Amino acid sequence: MSDVGQWTEFAIRAASTAFVVVFVAWIAARLGPAIGGVVIGLPIVLAPGFFFMLREHSADFVAASASGAIYSLAATQIFLGAFVIASARLGALGATAAAIAAWCVFAIPLAFVPHDPLVGAALFAFTTLIARSVGRRFVDPDRRTPSPTRWNLLILRGVAAGVLVGCVTFGASRLGASLAGTLLAFPIGFCVILLSLRLDHGAEIASQTAHAGLVGVVSLVGFCLALAVTSVPIGQWQGYGAALLASFGTTIALTVIAQSRRT
Repeated sequence: MSDVGQWTEFAIRAASTAFVVVFVAWIAARLGPAIGGVVIGLPIVLAPGFFFMLREHSADFVAASASGAIYSLAATQIFLGAFVIASARLGALGATAAAIAAWCVFAIPLAFVPHDPLVGAALFAFTTLIARSVGRRFVDPDRRTPSPTRWNLLILRGVAAGVLVGCVTFGASRLGASLAGTLLAFPIGFCVILLSLRLDHGAEIASQTAHAGLVGVVSLVGFCLALAVTSVPIGQWQGYGAALLASFGTTIALTVIAQSRRT
């Protein structure tokens, strides 16, 4: 691939992440954490990463990477749960650092075990139930009025997250399938979204969004699970389409449910 093509891919990956970070942070503040937490599950970070991986690797490699990403997303639930707990006790940077540390403790060992997608989905379900149950004790259910959006800082953080995701996803496909999937699913976007909410709108809104995000991540698992189980039997691009349908369908369903509970 030419240098121009590589930089174009990098720009697309970075820009897509920057957009979703800014959009979700704004949605969470304006429409409420319940909707923002669901929107977090859109595969705008994972989908571009796997799109470019599909162009460079075989269906077997992509399926293995998607299986590894499911295990990484199980660790993301630990990340979100840890953020909810830490946000009640620490500042914005401290809570984010504690959540990243929790993800690393859980995700790094899982990167080196066999990755069966169905076992990974079961592990994800288990970590989700635990994180939801524990995190509920630290979340204030009352809805807070958000502060005015500081667009300059929010866009700057979004761009920073986009560049970081571009670097990670660009290098991930050069690693083995398991590590590639683990890195692609690292919650970089979540870090910036929650940090922005914590800094701009306070601990309550950030914690509520993180707790709601535990449900939103289900759509990301739907994306990875569909890609893992369909890439080889029906073809990698057909599997990619099925993964997008599974993810967006799940997000729409969760949004309708979250909206109905608000009314």
